[in-house]
Amino acid sequence: MSAPRWDLEPLFSGGADGSAYLDAVSETEAKVEDLLSRADALPALPAQIADWTAWLVDAELLSAKAHQISTFAHCCFCEDVKNKAGERAAARSGALWNRFSRAWVPVQDAIARGSQEGFDALIARPEIAEQLPKLRRMRDQGHLLLPLGEQALATELSRDGIGAWSRMYDSISGRLTVTLGEESLSAGQAQNRLGSQDATVRDQAYEGLQEAWTSAEDDCARALTHIVGARQTINDRRGLDELADTLAANRLERASLDAMLEASRRAQPILLRYLKLKAKLLGLEQMSWEDLAAPLPSTAAKQDWPQAESFVMTHFGAYHPDLQAFAGRAFGENWIEAEDRGGKRPGGWCAFAPGIAQSRIFMTHGGTFRSTVTLAHELGHAYHNHVTADLPPSQRAIPSTLAETASIFAESLVRDAALRAAKDDESKRSMLDARLMAGVSFLMNIPMRYDFERALYRMRREGPLDPAALREEIVGIQKRWYGEALERYDPSFWCAKLHFYIGGRSFYNYPYTYGYLFAQLVYRQVMERGPEAHQDYIELLRRTGWQGGEDLAMETLGLDLRDPETWWQAIAPLEDDLKALEALVAG
Repeated sequence: MSAPRWDLEPLFSGGADGSAYLDAVSETEAKVEDLLSRADALPALPAQIADWTAWLVDAELLSAKAHQISTFAHCCFCEDVKNKAGERAAARSGALWNRFSRAWVPVQDAIARGSQEGFDALIARPEIAEQLPKLRRMRDQGHLLLPLGEQALATELSRDGIGAWSRMYDSISGRLTVTLGEESLSAGQAQNRLGSQDATVRDQAYEGLQEAWTSAEDDCARALTHIVGARQTINDRRGLDELADTLAANRLERASLDAMLEASRRAQPILLRYLKLKAKLLGLEQMSWEDLAAPLPSTAAKQDWPQAESFVMTHFGAYHPDLQAFAGRAFGENWIEAEDRGGKRPGGWCAFAPGIAQSRIFMTHGGTFRSTVTLAHELGHAYHNHVTADLPPSQRAIPSTLAETASIFAESLVRDAALRAAKDDESKRSMLDARLMAGVSFLMNIPMRYDFERALYRMRREGPLDPAALREEIVGIQKRWYGEALERYDPSFWCAKLHFYIGGRSFYNYPYTYGYLFAQLVYRQVMERGPEAHQDYIELLRRTGWQGGEDLAMETLGLDLRDPETWWQAIAPLEDDLKALEALVAG
């Protein structure tokens, strides 16, 4: 049985050019325009408080409809980037969100800069009580706003500025062809080959990907130049650095980010020791970039889709029947697009469709344990959506940092249960390797991306970004994190990693390290307490939609995220994993 394709009919029947979707878009577009006109006409608070209240209630309801449209359009585009109807749907959805964001501009400005008397009068209205956390954040984040007219213009131009360059990159990456011998693969399919046990296959995939991305590097550098440049211009106008937006969006203090990165650097000796050991296990004198995702030599067969599905279901069930039942629903109702075929966008993600209280998962199943872990990860996201589905939209605004909690929790369930179930040394080695590989990904690869993205802002000050300079910069940063562990690196990483090109947010990457470590802290406490802790875990997930990370960690876990030692609690068990792997190798 091949990996499945998803069912998008429950979202909107008839596809991206069907009447159900097109009618919904037209209706929502009209409501957004009405909302925008009303927003521009609102007086300073506390005047016409009833009109203010009605506007906020209507905006809350409309956001759910716009979200459903956006999820559907994104699904249609990613499943086949050559499909013109999906491309049109994605473009129209992006324009709709842009207008919706524009409608919020005068409202945010008035809330952030208006009188305290007016703000107090507004939040006293019972009709909008559920929106209080969101409104208070707006009040506190006035420093992120340009003057009203400039903010409105910047919001409108973002669609044909940063957003346009981001969409161009999506088209480039989706249409990219990687030639491996007689095969012609998408970038996502070729990337999966890096997880092969066969070193020759990995080497061919690495070379093919380098050649393919090099052919696109001029366009990628051009897109990155204008994405970074536009953000830099806005930041300069506000007098802020490049981290201001991401810290606010993630409800994160700079002290917590710095503490997390400090703890990650402290893990480097453990992980370098592991990479040296892994080179030996792979029969190599030294690892190279393409070997990082390689599984250990094994006589075990590849995991096809039924095996992956069964593996996840079994180990989710070992934790709690609620999570297992949820995963069974996702499989049974065809929420997952996992077929290995050309024309798909690279990567994996999960998106929520609030109108039907369901998620859709996008990935390309490569038949390896790595793909099974990706499946568990995305199902974790879907479960997060599931347990918050009844909350109002303004309380489902989960920041990227906390959005990784349930996904990494689900990964940990699968990895730990698989290790416990391993019946022979070969299986135990494979499971320990998978856990240590995750440490390399989250504590070396992700911080490396963070350092590179910060470097982009320095480089952009010097002029347009140049492919040769970008290659040199990314390899230099890779060497700082991986040291002497690797023989060769990935000079095309800067153009192959789509996260650098996401138009809606900067610094997309470090939240994965945060999520990995925060989820480990949550996971440890839940596992120590047993099944009765599951309801507390659900309550923590529900609070991620409105609460800041520092308060959430202290109130639910009793932990201070500003302290590097807190993060180290999540990292330290990797030393035990490495010692266990070393003992197995020593025999």
